[in-house]
Amino acid sequence: MEDKILIHEGGCVAEERYADSFEELVGELDVNRRMLFDCPDEIIILLLAQFGKEIIKDRSLALIPGLSYLSLWLRKENLNAIYRVNFRNRPDIRYPVVVDSRTEMIHVPRGIVCHWIAGNIPLLGFFSLALATLGKNASILKIHPQIYKYLHLLFRKLEQVTIDAGEIQYSGKIITSVVSMVSFPGKNEDLSRTFSLSADCRVVYGSDEAVQVISSLPHKVHADTIVYGPKYSFAVFDRETIESPDFSLMLKRLAQDIVLYNQAACSSPHTVFFEKSSVTIKDIAGRLKSALQSLQDRMFYPLDEGIALSVINTRARYLLDDARDILTSDDLKWTICINDMISLEEPVQGRCVFVKEVPDINLILPLVNRKVQTVALEIIDNARRERYVRELAYHGADRAMVAGMMHEYTQPWDGMLGAGRMVRWIAVAKK
Repeated sequence: MEDKILIHEGGCVAEERYADSFEELVGELDVNRRMLFDCPDEIIILLLAQFGKEIIKDRSLALIPGLSYLSLWLRKENLNAIYRVNFRNRPDIRYPVVVDSRTEMIHVPRGIVCHWIAGNIPLLGFFSLALATLGKNASILKIHPQIYKYLHLLFRKLEQVTIDAGEIQYSGKIITSVVSMVSFPGKNEDLSRTFSLSADCRVVYGSDEAVQVISSLPHKVHADTIVYGPKYSFAVFDRETIESPDFSLMLKRLAQDIVLYNQAACSSPHTVFFEKSSVTIKDIAGRLKSALQSLQDRMFYPLDEGIALSVINTRARYLLDDARDILTSDDLKWTICINDMISLEEPVQGRCVFVKEVPDINLILPLVNRKVQTVALEIIDNARRERYVRELAYHGADRAMVAGMMHEYTQPWDGMLGAGRMVRWIAVAKK
């Protein structure tokens, strides 16, 4: 039904209904978000943290990709840190943030946040709405129907969560009552336009083309737009790191970054640069091969047919080129392509990584631009690392992490404090 909106219910009973417009849905969420607004901020964090504890114990949720990381991310300590960096206060602080001797400021929700969720990471929608919820917003997630099966299970679990605070019991329904999931064809211009006009804040994940199309849709004059467009990530190892006793451990951590999400995430490494050292690039590739082989089978999810074909084609090109080298698993678990070009290779995905030896890691810096998101940076000398981080940032990179941490959903992300962008700051004169 291409002229209809498919609304996915997220509660205990799986239901779907069709609607002609977003008017009724927005009206429902606008009423329900008052309860969330009146709920103490620390209670929202406690509900999410309790939910994080319970999902990891529920065997019926065990097959949801990325569930263990979501549980870790929802720790109370992490949510408090996200709150503090975005809102300049602890969640249990009631008084305003001081600006100067005459002025204070408070934050309030923008209202309805409409999220365009890419389908490559099943739990992306939950991370996005959690940030919106910390700002006490209602959320409408435009999702691909295939990820509803994961998100519905999580919302059903969240709805059942309860916590006691003194004589008051709070339920996860405070959060689920202000979240809806919808599906409709993006090519339907009328529905896309009315969805955009429903938003007090728009959050967009997607390809260059998708971001351009969605960003150009009409929207409320006051609505902010937060764009998480396509990004590229890679890794850098300096000479001292390669020659250090911990190098093999770092490669194992990098292997995990390569395998997670089948390299479909913006934070997935596609190219790895190694500074010339006493260890040859073939030896390094062999160690990375061992690191990949040491990972548990359950980490290797099946590849889509198109990605599998791309991996096979890349393998064929390298096998037929005497100037290049390649290491592969017997199946399509992983692929290591070796060449000496100082370039960022086009992503193949499917656990296909390109490794390169460079005379000096400073030669990599001209490759960096605003499309680079995460750099796994392994430099032992602190002074050199600090200088390199500043250069990466100057050229456009958003995140300087270490191997094994590339996918950690930290704040800021893509150069922004996401939750802080989804609130309004109100100036208040002191008496």
